[in-house]
Amino acid sequence: MTVIVSTDQVTPRDRHAFFADLVMQTHFRHNMNFLEGPRPFSASIASNQLGPLRINTVLSGPAHVSRTHRLFSHDPEEYVLVGLQRRGTPRVVAQDSGQEAAMRPGDMVILTSYGPYASVYTEPVEIVSVMLPRPALLVPDSDLHSLTGGVIRGDEGLARLLSPFLSRLADTAAAHTAEVGEQLARNVTDLLATLCAERLGHDRIDAETAQRALLLRIRFFINRNLADPGLSPESIARAHSISTRYLHKLFQGEGMTVSRWILRRRLEECRRELDRRGPRTPTVSSVARRWGFPHLAHFSRAFRAAYGMSPREWQERSSLPAPGVAAA
Repeated sequence: MTVIVSTDQVTPRDRHAFFADLVMQTHFRHNMNFLEGPRPFSASIASNQLGPLRINTVLSGPAHVSRTHRLFSHDPEEYVLVGLQRRGTPRVVAQDSGQEAAMRPGDMVILTSYGPYASVYTEPVEIVSVMLPRPALLVPDSDLHSLTGGVIRGDEGLARLLSPFLSRLADTAAAHTAEVGEQLARNVTDLLATLCAERLGHDRIDAETAQRALLLRIRFFINRNLADPGLSPESIARAHSISTRYLHKLFQGEGMTVSRWILRRRLEECRRELDRRGPRTPTVSSVARRWGFPHLAHFSRAFRAAYGMSPREWQERSSLPAPGVAAA
C-alpha cells in the first residue's frame, strides 16, 4: 500500500519542520536548509515497501540537504540508497571525495547512510529513492565507497535498463503482492550489484547473479513486445545474443516455459483491459489483437482455460455496477 504524506497538511510556517521530520521517518536524519521561493514551500513523499526495499517518490521545493558524520550515530542501521532523478537538475557532492556533479532526469546516484554527502536543489525536484539494507548488496565496501556520490548517467550501459525500471517500479509498487514484491526486491538487488561491477570495470559477480540479471532484462523485453504476434523464444534469444536452449534453461526456475510466460503476460494485460469500465468499452477482438493474439478463437480458448470463463463473459461481469451502487 502506498503511503503518501504532504506538507499541504500543515500551515506554510510549519512545513519546513514537518518535511524534515518526514524525511527522517522515510529515509534517515539530514540537515535541511530550505531556499526561499516565490511560493510557499511544498513537498510530499509517497512510500512503498517491497520486501526489504523501501521505495520513496519525493517531490520537494528548493532546498539544501546534507548528511554529516555527526548524524551517523542517530541512525545505527546501515543502508544503501539509490537516487533516481525524475525532474530537476540538483548538484550532488560526495564530501569524502569532494566529487560534485549535476544530475539530469534519468540519472542515478548511489549513496549510503554512513557516508557524508550533500545535495542542492535550486528548483523543484522529483526523486525516486530506493533504500536497501547494506548487507543485502553483495558488493565489497571498498568498491561501494569508490562509487558513492558519483553520478551514473541514465543513458549509459546497464543504467539504460535500470533507470526506467526503477521509475516504473516506483509507480506500480503498490500493485504487487508480497510474494512478487520479494522477487522484485531480489531482482533489483542483483541488478544493482551488476551495475556496480559494470561501473568498476571488472566482473566480481557470481554466475547466479548474472543469470538473474539477464532474466530480468528478458522479462522487460517480453513486456515491451507483447503486442508483437511474432514474439517467440527464438526472437527473444536472438535479441539477447544467447541460444534458445540457454533461454529455456533460464526459465526453468520460473516453473514454466518461455512460451507459457508470454501467454500468461498477454492474458493478464487482456484481462486488465476487459476489466476497464467507461463510456468506451473495447471490443474483445480489439483487445486480443492489441496484445498479440491474431486469432480470436485461440485467444478465447486460452482465456477460458486461465480464468474459467470467456473474454466476453469476463467483460460483461466487469461492467456490472459494484454492490450497493445504484444504476443510473
